Amino acid sequence: MKLKNQFNLLATLITAIPVACIVFVFINSYIRSPKHLMLKGYEEVRALDSSNMTEQDYKLFIRNVRLLPKNVECALIDNITGVVITSSIKEMPVNSYLSQWELWAVMEATSGQYFYQFTSLRTFTLDSFMITRVPRRKNNVSRNQILLTTLYILLTVIVSVCIIIIVRLSSTINNSIKSIEDETQAIASGDLSRKIPYKPLDMSKRNEITSISESLEKMRLSLAEAQNQKTKFIMGISHDLRTPVSVIKGYTEAISDGVLTSQEEVKNAMELIQTKTEQLETMIDTLISFTKMNSTEIRQSMKTQSITDFITEIIKEEQTTGNVFNRNIITNINFDRNVLVPFDRQLVTRVFENLFNNAMRYTQNDDTITLDAQIQDNNVIYKISDTGCGIEEKDLKNIFDMFYRGTNSRREEGMGIGLSVVKNIIDTHGWSIEVDSKKNEGTCFTIKIPF
Repeated sequence: MKLKNQFNLLATLITAIPVACIVFVFINSYIRSPKHLMLKGYEEVRALDSSNMTEQDYKLFIRNVRLLPKNVECALIDNITGVVITSSIKEMPVNSYLSQWELWAVMEATSGQYFYQFTSLRTFTLDSFMITRVPRRKNNVSRNQILLTTLYILLTVIVSVCIIIIVRLSSTINNSIKSIEDETQAIASGDLSRKIPYKPLDMSKRNEITSISESLEKMRLSLAEAQNQKTKFIMGISHDLRTPVSVIKGYTEAISDGVLTSQEEVKNAMELIQTKTEQLETMIDTLISFTKMNSTEIRQSMKTQSITDFITEIIKEEQTTGNVFNRNIITNINFDRNVLVPFDRQLVTRVFENLFNNAMRYTQNDDTITLDAQIQDNNVIYKISDTGCGIEEKDLKNIFDMFYRGTNSRREEGMGIGLSVVKNIIDTHGWSIEVDSKKNEGTCFTIKIPF
């Protein structure tokens, strides 16, 4: 059950208990109310000419009737005239005249069924008496008593069920929250080895707690993977940085120790040292720019400008560069109109240059690089494909991951950051990028720019 529904049910049950009690109190008060216990027709007693009841007589009669239980039958009779003023006894109808002997005859005839009792009601204006009777039947239970007993049982059942459900819901919610708290504290403390338990329940039985637990487990795995990649990155960058540093150190020691004596050897060593120094500088700049990259800052630097003009210029520059390095560059620019979109020119230039440099790196002389740009529906489509060595199928799903280096890239210099930066810039702009590659056949990157 959804956690929201559990809270709603809990609130409903908590409300139901006092509501049920209030309803019971009202019903019980109604059933036991003096007015409800009175004889039907007593309001008309004062209207009877034969009764001559004053206000005091009326109040006295009402006070006595209120003392009677519901199952008691009653008759008020004028002691002088024998007129039945009011009655719930069928043998003594209202306005009938009963002599003392007739009254005793009725009582004698029904004495086997009822218990009789006489009560004198005597005032200054009225001399009367009240006859009351109750059935002799054993185990007699009135309708109101049955109703009250039923209400007691029903109220007890409702309250008991509500309390049981409330306790169970409270326990479930408390245990779930406690579990989430323990899991988050474990992650916050850096313990990523502790697996977060969750049950892959049916969709009908899933709730927010199971979803949170499942999400936390995915987050734990992602953090563990990121930590693993970070470790690999540190090891990789240590290796990458150590290589040029070792070369620089070796040649500087060779010069200092006099191993290299000729002017030509020293000159070549200094050129190599300068090359490796520039390589180190480039690697450090790449790391710094990567750590500074922020999506909010990128969005703030976007300006609405012509993306078609930009791509046309980039393709022309890449065509010139490719020809210099003996690559066959094929271009296909098909823009039938000018499209304006917001983007950061410097960062997007970095995306196109990175993809083109990868195509150059993993192709050889006389290989072909195709640059294709066109408009399809409401998208600008840019494709850069090559006939190089391609990408291993097992590497395709990870090439945009930070610090990941594919099988074919391990022989090349780098830190596995380039394509991750490309993906970050593309995503921040709201664009999309896809890759299609086959080993020894080539690779194609496709950028889709909606407008």
